[in-house]
Amino acid sequence: MTPRIYLNGATLMTTPTQRVLEIARHVGYAGIEARAERLLADVSELHATAEIARPKDVLSLNGVALTLHRDGRVNRDILDEDLAPRLRICKEIGSQFLLAIPPRAPDVETRPAIAGTRDALKHAREHAAAMNVRIAFEFLGFADCPINTPALAAETVDGIDGIELVIDASHWYASGADPLGVFPIDRLALVHLNDVPANLPGEIEDADRMLPGEGAINLAELVAELKAGGYAGPWSLETFNPAYWAEDPESVARRGLTATTRTVG
Repeated sequence: MTPRIYLNGATLMTTPTQRVLEIARHVGYAGIEARAERLLADVSELHATAEIARPKDVLSLNGVALTLHRDGRVNRDILDEDLAPRLRICKEIGSQFLLAIPPRAPDVETRPAIAGTRDALKHAREHAAAMNVRIAFEFLGFADCPINTPALAAETVDGIDGIELVIDASHWYASGADPLGVFPIDRLALVHLNDVPANLPGEIEDADRMLPGEGAINLAELVAELKAGGYAGPWSLETFNPAYWAEDPESVARRGLTATTRTVG
Protein backbone atom coordinates (compact mmCIF):
# COMPACT_ATOMS: atom_id res chain seq x y z
CA MET A 1 0.00 0.00 0.00
CA THR A 2 1.31 3.45 -0.93
CA PRO A 3 1.76 5.51 2.25
CA ARG A 4 -0.39 8.63 2.57
CA ILE A 5 2.10 11.44 3.06
CA TYR A 6 1.10 15.08 3.47
CA LEU A 7 3.17 18.24 3.14
CA ASN A 8 2.96 20.55 6.13
CA GLY A 9 3.12 24.21 5.16
CA ALA A 10 5.75 24.84 7.84
CA THR A 11 8.25 23.04 5.61
CA LEU A 12 7.72 25.75 2.96
CA MET A 13 6.58 28.52 5.29
CA THR A 14 7.42 31.44 2.99
CA THR A 15 5.45 29.92 0.10
CA PRO A 16 1.76 30.86 -0.26
CA THR A 17 -0.61 28.11 0.78
CA GLN A 18 -2.21 27.69 -2.64
CA ARG A 19 1.26 27.21 -4.13
CA VAL A 20 2.14 24.66 -1.44
CA LEU A 21 -0.97 22.73 -2.46
CA GLU A 22 -0.04 22.91 -6.15
CA ILE A 23 3.48 21.69 -5.38
CA ALA A 24 2.15 18.88 -3.20
CA ARG A 25 -0.08 17.64 -6.02
CA HIS A 26 2.67 17.91 -8.61
CA VAL A 27 5.27 16.12 -6.51
CA GLY A 28 2.97 13.33 -5.32
CA TYR A 29 1.82 14.08 -1.77
CA ALA A 30 -1.67 13.10 -0.67
CA GLY A 31 -2.37 16.73 0.27
CA ILE A 32 -1.25 19.39 2.72
CA GLU A 33 -1.50 20.64 6.26
CA ALA A 34 -2.27 24.35 6.06
CA ARG A 35 -0.72 27.03 8.26
CA ALA A 36 -3.10 29.27 10.17
CA GLU A 37 -0.55 32.04 10.58
CA ARG A 38 -0.51 32.58 6.82
CA LEU A 39 -4.26 32.28 6.25
CA LEU A 40 -5.17 34.50 9.18
CA ALA A 41 -2.84 37.19 7.88
CA ASP A 42 -3.98 37.23 4.24
CA VAL A 43 -7.62 36.72 3.30
CA SER A 44 -6.72 36.66 -0.40
CA GLU A 45 -4.45 33.68 0.23
CA LEU A 46 -7.27 31.98 2.10
CA HIS A 47 -9.70 32.51 -0.77
CA ALA A 48 -7.13 31.41 -3.37
CA THR A 49 -6.51 28.20 -1.44
CA ALA A 50 -10.23 27.54 -1.06
CA GLU A 51 -10.74 27.97 -4.80
CA ILE A 52 -8.36 25.16 -5.74
CA ALA A 53 -8.78 22.82 -2.76
CA ARG A 54 -10.52 19.54 -3.52
CA PRO A 55 -12.22 17.34 -0.93
CA LYS A 56 -9.63 15.81 1.44
CA ASP A 57 -6.79 17.92 0.01
CA VAL A 58 -6.29 19.66 3.36
CA LEU A 59 -5.73 17.26 6.23
CA SER A 60 -5.39 19.83 9.00
CA LEU A 61 -5.01 23.40 10.06
CA ASN A 62 -2.43 24.02 12.74
CA GLY A 63 -3.43 24.93 15.95
CA VAL A 64 -5.23 26.54 18.55
CA ALA A 65 -3.22 26.91 21.76
CA LEU A 66 -5.24 25.78 24.77
CA THR A 67 -4.25 28.77 26.90
CA LEU A 68 -4.43 28.27 30.67
CA HIS A 69 -4.40 30.54 33.69
CA ARG A 70 -1.55 29.96 36.16
CA ASP A 71 -3.81 27.78 38.31
CA GLY A 72 -4.52 25.52 35.33
CA ARG A 73 -8.01 26.76 34.50
CA VAL A 74 -8.69 27.25 30.82
CA ASN A 75 -8.68 30.84 29.64
CA ARG A 76 -12.04 30.59 27.89
CA ASP A 77 -11.95 34.12 26.47
CA ILE A 78 -8.68 33.57 24.61
CA LEU A 79 -9.72 30.09 23.52
CA ASP A 80 -12.96 31.36 21.99
CA GLU A 81 -11.14 34.25 20.33
CA ASP A 82 -8.67 31.85 18.72
CA LEU A 83 -11.13 29.09 17.89
CA ALA A 84 -13.64 31.06 15.87
CA PRO A 85 -11.41 32.28 13.01
CA ARG A 86 -9.55 28.99 12.77
CA LEU A 87 -12.76 27.00 12.50
CA ARG A 88 -13.99 29.36 9.79
CA ILE A 89 -10.77 28.74 7.88
CA CYS A 90 -11.18 24.97 8.29
CA LYS A 91 -14.67 25.24 6.86
CA GLU A 92 -13.60 27.36 3.89
CA ILE A 93 -10.65 25.21 2.80
CA GLY A 94 -12.17 21.86 3.78
CA SER A 95 -9.68 21.01 6.51
CA GLN A 96 -10.59 17.77 8.25
CA PHE A 97 -8.84 18.57 11.53
CA LEU A 98 -8.00 21.55 13.68
CA LEU A 99 -4.92 20.77 15.74
CA ALA A 100 -4.84 21.79 19.40
CA ILE A 101 -1.71 22.12 21.53
CA PRO A 102 -1.00 22.71 25.22
CA PRO A 103 0.70 25.96 26.18
CA ARG A 104 4.38 26.46 26.81
CA ALA A 105 3.78 27.55 30.39
CA PRO A 106 6.53 26.65 32.88
CA ASP A 107 4.57 28.28 35.71
CA VAL A 108 1.61 25.89 35.32
CA GLU A 109 1.85 22.57 37.16
CA THR A 110 1.14 19.38 35.24
CA ARG A 111 -1.85 18.12 37.25
CA PRO A 112 -3.85 21.36 37.01
CA ALA A 113 -2.77 21.72 33.39
CA ILE A 114 -4.23 18.32 32.51
CA ALA A 115 -7.54 19.21 34.16
CA GLY A 116 -7.73 22.58 32.41
CA THR A 117 -6.70 21.13 29.06
CA ARG A 118 -9.39 18.47 29.32
CA ASP A 119 -11.98 21.21 29.81
CA ALA A 120 -10.54 23.17 26.88
CA LEU A 121 -10.63 20.13 24.59
CA LYS A 122 -14.26 19.42 25.42
CA HIS A 123 -15.14 23.03 24.71
CA ALA A 124 -13.22 23.04 21.42
CA ARG A 125 -14.76 19.72 20.41
CA GLU A 126 -18.31 21.06 20.71
CA HIS A 127 -17.58 24.17 18.64
CA ALA A 128 -15.68 22.17 16.01
CA ALA A 129 -18.37 19.50 15.71
CA ALA A 130 -20.91 22.16 14.82
CA MET A 131 -18.78 22.87 11.73
CA ASN A 132 -17.96 19.23 10.91
CA VAL A 133 -14.34 19.68 11.97
CA ARG A 134 -12.49 17.29 14.28
CA ILE A 135 -10.02 18.23 16.99
CA ALA A 136 -6.65 16.47 17.23
CA PHE A 137 -4.45 17.09 20.29
CA GLU A 138 -0.66 17.22 20.00
CA PHE A 139 1.63 17.20 23.05
CA LEU A 140 4.79 19.32 22.93
CA GLY A 141 8.01 17.75 24.15
CA PHE A 142 9.52 21.04 25.33
CA ALA A 143 10.60 21.19 28.97
CA ASP A 144 8.48 24.29 29.58
CA CYS A 145 5.26 22.58 28.47
CA PRO A 146 3.28 20.93 31.29
CA ILE A 147 1.96 18.19 28.96
CA ASN A 148 5.15 17.04 27.28
CA THR A 149 5.15 13.23 27.03
CA PRO A 150 3.05 10.61 25.24
CA ALA A 151 1.84 9.29 28.61
CA LEU A 152 0.63 12.72 29.73
CA ALA A 153 -1.09 13.26 26.38
CA ALA A 154 -2.83 9.91 26.76
CA GLU A 155 -3.98 10.84 30.24
CA THR A 156 -5.23 14.20 29.02
CA VAL A 157 -7.59 12.72 26.42
CA ASP A 158 -8.57 9.60 28.35
CA GLY A 159 -12.34 9.21 28.37
CA ILE A 160 -12.98 12.23 26.13
CA ASP A 161 -14.78 11.01 23.03
CA GLY A 162 -14.24 12.80 19.76
CA ILE A 163 -10.68 13.97 20.43
CA GLU A 164 -7.93 12.41 18.37
CA LEU A 165 -4.18 12.64 18.80
CA VAL A 166 -1.07 13.70 16.94
CA ILE A 167 2.46 12.57 17.64
CA ASP A 168 5.43 14.49 16.31
CA ALA A 169 8.82 12.83 15.96
CA SER A 170 10.82 15.73 17.35
CA HIS A 171 8.49 16.15 20.34
CA TRP A 172 8.71 12.40 21.00
CA TYR A 173 12.50 12.68 20.87
CA ALA A 174 12.54 15.76 23.11
CA SER A 175 10.32 13.97 25.62
CA GLY A 176 12.92 11.22 26.00
CA ALA A 177 12.08 8.93 23.06
CA ASP A 178 10.74 6.26 25.40
CA PRO A 179 8.50 3.43 24.16
CA LEU A 180 4.96 4.70 23.66
CA GLY A 181 3.55 2.36 26.29
CA VAL A 182 0.00 3.39 27.17
CA PHE A 183 -0.24 5.92 24.34
CA PRO A 184 -3.41 5.02 22.40
CA ILE A 185 -2.09 4.54 18.87
CA ASP A 186 -5.62 3.75 17.69
CA ARG A 187 -6.59 7.38 18.38
CA LEU A 188 -3.92 8.90 16.14
CA ALA A 189 -5.16 11.26 13.45
CA LEU A 190 -1.69 11.77 11.96
CA VAL A 191 2.03 11.57 12.64
CA HIS A 192 4.46 14.42 11.97
CA LEU A 193 7.83 13.19 10.72
CA ASN A 194 11.04 15.17 10.85
CA ASP A 195 14.51 14.89 12.33
CA VAL A 196 16.82 16.97 14.50
CA PRO A 197 20.57 17.34 15.03
CA ALA A 198 22.22 15.50 17.87
CA ASN A 199 21.59 18.17 20.50
CA LEU A 200 20.41 17.39 23.97
CA PRO A 201 16.63 16.88 23.66
CA GLY A 202 15.93 19.74 26.05
CA GLU A 203 17.66 22.19 23.72
CA ILE A 204 15.63 21.39 20.60
CA GLU A 205 13.49 24.08 19.02
CA ASP A 206 11.28 23.92 15.95
CA ALA A 207 13.78 25.74 13.73
CA ASP A 208 16.29 22.90 14.25
CA ARG A 209 14.18 20.40 12.33
CA MET A 210 15.60 18.52 9.36
CA LEU A 211 14.29 16.10 6.78
CA PRO A 212 13.69 12.56 8.09
CA GLY A 213 16.81 10.41 8.19
CA GLU A 214 19.25 13.34 8.34
CA GLY A 215 19.52 13.65 12.13
CA ALA A 216 19.64 11.87 15.45
CA ILE A 217 16.07 10.59 15.92
CA ASN A 218 15.60 6.84 15.73
CA LEU A 219 12.67 7.14 13.35
CA ALA A 220 12.80 3.46 12.45
CA GLU A 221 12.04 2.61 16.09
CA LEU A 222 9.14 5.07 16.27
CA VAL A 223 7.61 3.98 12.96
CA ALA A 224 7.98 0.30 13.84
CA GLU A 225 6.21 0.79 17.16
CA LEU A 226 3.41 2.74 15.52
CA LYS A 227 2.94 0.10 12.83
CA ALA A 228 3.02 -2.68 15.42
CA GLY A 229 0.14 -0.86 17.13
CA GLY A 230 -1.85 -0.90 13.89
CA TYR A 231 -1.07 2.58 12.57
CA ALA A 232 -0.95 2.88 8.78
CA GLY A 233 -0.93 6.65 8.27
CA PRO A 234 -1.39 9.41 7.40
CA TRP A 235 2.12 10.78 7.80
CA SER A 236 3.13 14.40 7.36
CA LEU A 237 6.46 16.10 6.69
CA GLU A 238 6.69 19.00 9.16
CA THR A 239 9.86 21.02 9.49
CA PHE A 240 10.24 24.66 10.49
CA ASN A 241 13.78 25.13 9.26
CA PRO A 242 14.40 28.60 7.77
CA ALA A 243 17.19 27.17 5.63
CA TYR A 244 14.61 25.23 3.61
CA TRP A 245 12.48 28.36 3.16
CA ALA A 246 15.36 29.96 1.25
CA GLU A 247 15.56 27.05 -1.22
CA ASP A 248 13.43 26.24 -4.23
CA PRO A 249 10.18 24.98 -2.63
CA GLU A 250 9.53 22.24 -5.16
CA SER A 251 13.04 20.87 -4.68
CA VAL A 252 12.57 20.79 -0.90
CA ALA A 253 9.19 19.08 -1.32
CA ARG A 254 10.67 16.41 -3.61
CA ARG A 255 13.56 15.67 -1.27
CA GLY A 256 11.16 15.61 1.66
CA LEU A 257 8.79 13.17 -0.01
CA THR A 258 11.66 10.84 -0.85
CA ALA A 259 13.00 11.01 2.71
CA THR A 260 9.58 10.49 4.30
CA THR A 261 8.66 7.62 1.99
CA ARG A 262 11.95 5.92 2.82
CA THR A 263 11.25 6.40 6.52
CA VAL A 264 7.77 4.91 6.57
CA GLY A 265 8.67 2.07 4.20
